[in-house]
Amino acid sequence: MAAPEASTPEAASVTMTGLGLPVFVDGRVRNHIFVELKLHLKAGFAVEQARAKDTIMRDALIREGHRRSFGMADNWNRIDERALASAVMQIANTQLGRGNVVRVEIVRQTPRMRVRTVAAAPTR
Repeated sequence: MAAPEASTPEAASVTMTGLGLPVFVDGRVRNHIFVELKLHLKAGFAVEQARAKDTIMRDALIREGHRRSFGMADNWNRIDERALASAVMQIANTQLGRGNVVRVEIVRQTPRMRVRTVAAAPTR
């Protein structure tokens, strides 16, 4: 008979919804993108600890989104997922401790309005 396996704690996740991030180009706000994020936590890390820091992390992310645009230069209806995930990881490492958030998943991006991206004028 095989020995029973030791039960390992399941890795959990926390969802952050309703984050409105501006897309600005040349100093002007061109659109707002509402994103839904899923933070995948390290196995054994308490979900309650992450939820307790939700408002602080949300505030830090909104502030960062106003310092620099996470928008795509060639598409004002999308967020640069790599840049956003990187910023969220930095904030999570500060607020929850390094390594407690394993991965950031951008679940959904919804633009406030569909806007046509103006092509940049060629430089001479």
